[in-house]
Amino acid sequence: MAVTVDTNWTYNDIRTVVLENEKLRVIVMPDLGAKIWQITFKPRGKDFLWQHPRIKPRKVGLHTNYDDHFFGGWDELYPNDIAESINDEMLPDHGEIWTLGWQYAIERADAEAVILHMWVDTPITASRLSKRITLRAGEAKLHFQHAITNLGRKPQPYLWKLHAAMTADEHSRIDLPARNMMVEGFGSPRTGKTSYTYEWPYAEDANGGKHDMRNALSSDSGVSEFQYATDMKAGWCALTHTREGIGFGLSYDNEVLPSCWLFASYGGWRELQTVVLEPCTGYPVGLQDGIERGTHQILEPGETVSCSIVASIYEGLSSVDNIDANGEVTGTAFVPVL
Repeated sequence: MAVTVDTNWTYNDIRTVVLENEKLRVIVMPDLGAKIWQITFKPRGKDFLWQHPRIKPRKVGLHTNYDDHFFGGWDELYPNDIAESINDEMLPDHGEIWTLGWQYAIERADAEAVILHMWVDTPITASRLSKRITLRAGEAKLHFQHAITNLGRKPQPYLWKLHAAMTADEHSRIDLPARNMMVEGFGSPRTGKTSYTYEWPYAEDANGGKHDMRNALSSDSGVSEFQYATDMKAGWCALTHTREGIGFGLSYDNEVLPSCWLFASYGGWRELQTVVLEPCTGYPVGLQDGIERGTHQILEPGETVSCSIVASIYEGLSSVDNIDANGEVTGTAFVPVL
C-alpha cells in the first residue's frame, strides 16, 4: 500500500493526524503537545505505546500538573521537568510544550513518503520548537528531525527530552549502551534503596544481591524506579517483548542527547505498568541543579540545536546489541518457546 495521511479526525476535540503505510499506523495529536498517541505494527496488530487505563487525552492548561494528566503515549519535555523558577520565571511542571497546541502542515504526501511538520512558539521562554515526522513506504520506522531555537535576547537554560511511554510486562527487556546509572530518590526500587549510582546493568541491594535492571517486572512486584544513564557509549535505547520477539528502539545523536532517563512503574506508582524511555540533553530532574553541575544545557540567543531521531519496530530479536543511525537493529536472535 502507498503511504497515506488523514487529517480529518478529532479525539475529545483534539486534532489528530493519522500516518499509515503497510507496516505502521501512527496517530499524532498536534493539539496536545504534538503527542504521538499510538504506534501500531499492523502485521501483528501490536501497539507499542502505553495509554493510561483510567484517564483519556483532553486539552489542558499551561500550568497543569503532569502526573495527574499522564495520558500516556509519546510526549516531549522542554525546557524543564519539575516545576521550578528559572530566570525569575516559574516554568510549568514537565515544561511548556506538552500542553500547547502546535501548528502543523503536510509538507509531502505521495506514494513514497509523508512528511508531517509541526511547530510551536513557547509563551514563557521565547523558544521555537519544530518537529518533522517522515513515514516512508515499506518501512517500520519513523524518521524525526527536531530543532529548537532561542528567539529571545537572553541565554535560555534548558533540558529537552523524549518521553515515550511503552507497554511492558515481566517478559519485557530494556537495552541501552549505558556505563553508569544514577538512581533518583523516588519510589520503591527493586533493590530497596534510592539515591545511589551503579554500573549498568547490575545493581546491588542492601544484602549484596544483584539485580539485572534490564529485566522489567510484573505489576504484582509493586516496584517503581527512576534513574538516569549518566554515561552512554552511543545514542540508542530499546524495549523488547521477549516472548514475542518484537520490540521498539530509538536511535539518535548521542552528542545532543547524551543521557537516557528511565522511569518504570511495575505496579508501584498508582498501580500502573509502564516503562518510559527518555533520551535527554542532560540530567538530573532539576534544571537549576543540572546547570550548577554542568550537566544541563544553555541555548544562547539566536542559537538553534537540532537532532535527528529514528524510531524502529524490529522483529526476530530477544535482546538488542546496537541500533545504528539509520535505525537498523541488531542483537540476539529470538528463539520461540515451544
